[in-house]
Amino acid sequence: MRNKIKTAVVLVAMLMVPCLLFYLMQRHDKHEDCESAKAFDLLVKTIYFEGDVLSAPVYNNSTLLCIKIDTTSVDSFYHFNRGGWALFIRNGVAVMPIGIIDKYDSADIFMATAQRVVLNKDHNKRVLFIRGNDTLPQNLDLWPAKLEEVHLLTAWEEAQDSLIQLLRKAS
Repeated sequence: MRNKIKTAVVLVAMLMVPCLLFYLMQRHDKHEDCESAKAFDLLVKTIYFEGDVLSAPVYNNSTLLCIKIDTTSVDSFYHFNRGGWALFIRNGVAVMPIGIIDKYDSADIFMATAQRVVLNKDHNKRVLFIRGNDTLPQNLDLWPAKLEEVHLLTAWEEAQDSLIQLLRKAS
């Protein structure tokens, strides 16, 4: 009789452990989604910038726009959520992923080759990509950041270096 009880307890424990792990993983994902939603609300309500595109490096097939900011509502902002969205603003440079560029999609090509970017002007949840006299407005979507956090930071460092070189040439 004791062996049957021990066997039953072991079986119940073996069934409960995966269920508990599944529950904890779901709870963690929900917490990350909530934090990302809070950061996105902060972006929509308070953050605005515009500036010239310094470069558009590609990491893991995801294109990043590195922007020399002319005007901004914040000095610094950082949010990264793999598979969600990302934005990094510091020292007059912003880095934002615009996703995977389809070489056959004219809107994607326009975004990747934009000369100027205006993000969330008048808190209208729009991004304007400007090239010459042409403008491509886009909704402020949660562009998926299919890259590692280190790629975002590396792109920012490279943009800083480009900006320093541009300033040296100008003076």
